[in-house]
Amino acid sequence: MLARLLLNGKFLTLALVAALAFVIACGGAAEEPTDAPAPTAAPTQAAAPAATPSGAPPQEDRPTATSAAPAGAPPQEDRPTPTSAAPAAAATPTAMPQPTAVVPVSETTRLVYAIGAVANETNRPWAGSRQAYVQYEPMLENLLAKDVNDGQIVPRLAESWEASEDLSTWDIKLREGVQFHDGWGEFTSADLMHTLKILCREDSRLSTCGGITTRSERGDAMNYEEVLEVHDDYNVTFHGTRTNSNMLFYLGAQSGEMSPWSVAFWEAEGEAGLDEKGLVGTNTYQYLDRNQGTSIIMEKIDYDHWSGENPEFQELEITWIPEDASRYAGLLAGEIHVADLPIDLQQDAVSEGMALIKSRFTSNDVSIFFGGSYYATEAESGEFGKLSEEAHDPDQPWNDLNIRRAMNKAINRVELGDFLYAGYWQPMYIDGFHPTLEGWNDEWVERYDEEYGYDPDAARDLIEAAGYSTDRKEGPKGHIKVTANSYVSPGESELPQIIESITQYWNQIGIEAKLVDLDGSEVANRYRGRTMQNQVWPNIIIYFPIEYYVNIAYTSHGVTKHYEDDWLNARIKDLQVTYDTADRDDIARDIGNYMYDNHVSMPLFWFPHTITVNPEVVADWVYPGNTVPRLCCAAYAKAAR
Repeated sequence: MLARLLLNGKFLTLALVAALAFVIACGGAAEEPTDAPAPTAAPTQAAAPAATPSGAPPQEDRPTATSAAPAGAPPQEDRPTPTSAAPAAAATPTAMPQPTAVVPVSETTRLVYAIGAVANETNRPWAGSRQAYVQYEPMLENLLAKDVNDGQIVPRLAESWEASEDLSTWDIKLREGVQFHDGWGEFTSADLMHTLKILCREDSRLSTCGGITTRSERGDAMNYEEVLEVHDDYNVTFHGTRTNSNMLFYLGAQSGEMSPWSVAFWEAEGEAGLDEKGLVGTNTYQYLDRNQGTSIIMEKIDYDHWSGENPEFQELEITWIPEDASRYAGLLAGEIHVADLPIDLQQDAVSEGMALIKSRFTSNDVSIFFGGSYYATEAESGEFGKLSEEAHDPDQPWNDLNIRRAMNKAINRVELGDFLYAGYWQPMYIDGFHPTLEGWNDEWVERYDEEYGYDPDAARDLIEAAGYSTDRKEGPKGHIKVTANSYVSPGESELPQIIESITQYWNQIGIEAKLVDLDGSEVANRYRGRTMQNQVWPNIIIYFPIEYYVNIAYTSHGVTKHYEDDWLNARIKDLQVTYDTADRDDIARDIGNYMYDNHVSMPLFWFPHTITVNPEVVADWVYPGNTVPRLCCAAYAKAAR
């Protein structure tokens, strides 16, 4: 049966925080506030599912603002609240809600959605990063999905699933009768096997292969028939080498890499066919064209989709425009209908008649990473330990815990949160840890003011105790210099504002912070290559399972290499092989305590994803926000009448 881990409701997101006012504060430093971030109530482990997830912070404990709710934001009472129920052992939850089958065609033929940048512009999914899947989601479907209204895990291309007690083996029943685009036949287990092999290519840039298979080998070394046992066209079994509590995530509940595409097309057309004709999937939109360096264009399928979903726009174009001002100008000019914009331009857009639409959940978090924290040395870390030692800079200031504490305490999170997200943010006490996830500890909230709370005087004392100057004069070690990397990423247009504001706080305590504008791919190349010594950068990521996120972001084995040491490398391995719910919770809390006490990063906020729309074209867009392409589910974009 499906183990208890999946029955405790901890993989579900919270409902969106209350619709509070947008308060625009100065982006620079301000006088020290008298209040610290409002604490979030810690969860209480419930024996049975409740109406809202156990541990959801009560309304009165959330950060508040004072003015009216922004135009375009749905009132709190209209927002759905998820339940705590998780899939049962033989999972057959209700299907995703279906739009009305007969939908009037919008007067706007092509809906244009502008994002800040695309990580990898390619029709070859193995050649891109997870962020690249914003291009594919309207065309490809996952085996599982997040319900657009309540965030529950629901069937998509998989009708049901069942796991062994230790979560190492997963039986999947595929949906029958699902058709690929352009007449490429019916989706079957052969297409799933094809997708797995593509993910595991030697030249794949994706880390999903190891996650799904729980194996380190890839490419020709992998026995795919051993990993994925095909019983018939619609029944398969994934066999892992250990516990795999993240399997529902990898099968598409949040991640999109395992979204199947046609093996028949691949065998007939090959890589050249992908470049020319794009991916052949099963979703409500199909590939039409790509304007290299500009956009990807999709068109609505000309037959009834198996789900009953029927998009209200005939075509969808996702265009990448790095400059915030250019996206904003295109929105006002009517050339763009949906845009990712930073908070200041969102407000300007509202004053110009545009509207804001928020994801149904507070599903994103943002933090600042201490680059160059490469401390892994032990033999069990293998090659990674050697690489960490070689990349380690012994003179890096934040090798000293006091400096990491000081840089955290220099940040006025209340002021910055209200500036960036107004009433729509919640404090984050450790990067990635949310009260609804395993490992949560009430003590983090209780100790927060002492460890992380805004206190520039205490920050200066910590810096001076470490031997550095806070007045830019010569001290025993001089003053601290930091390179702060600024960049944009799809759906994360506020990243430059975040890092610019943070540098102003640091400058106030004597840290010389230099802003450097980089391309998002260059930031990725630097942290993947362990060349982030004496550098910091902001990171926005969605609500992920703790085991998954800590492994990719805080170990030598992950892709986001900024802080890695022997203890975290070993402890995450313990979590990966543990399936008992109580034991997992203890290990995850142990990891959280270690991260908290060692200030391994600078946690900032939880917040919902927000898009700015032209209300004369888009009336609403219902989406959960906790999927990899944050603005997902194109069939749920509602045309204005």
